[in-house]
Amino acid sequence: MSITERELLLMPNRESIGVFGDSYKVQYFDWRDGDVLLMLSYPFTDSEISAAIAVGGKIVTGYSFDYHYPVTLKRVGVCGWCASAAHGHGFALSRETAEVVSAASYAEFKRDIERCYEEQERKRAIYEERERIRRGRWVY
Repeated sequence: MSITERELLLMPNRESIGVFGDSYKVQYFDWRDGDVLLMLSYPFTDSEISAAIAVGGKIVTGYSFDYHYPVTLKRVGVCGWCASAAHGHGFALSRETAEVVSAASYAEFKRDIERCYEEQERKRAIYEERERIRRGRWVY
């Protein structure tokens, strides 16, 4: 589990992202999960940072973390984070939050893999049983 301290841009709400106009940087805030809008600050120019601060944005010290699989706010029970499984990472305002969300995401990923293996095993067993029946061999 990789958790790294980072300088982040915290935006107050979805509407405030409009300050970036049609810039491709708007997509940086297209997080699927979590309750805040955070992004690494380094891709933004000084003028973009100034515009963001003018509409309530802040530069904060936060944390980036690995995010393997979607989890919900209700499931993890903590606030102050955002993440995207499609991007494979997320950001949090505290290290503790980053640890909880990253661990929950990894646990959910493992559960999904286990469900996949169980489903494959079930399908394999059905196929083998059908083959035995087709061949007229009943094995008990």
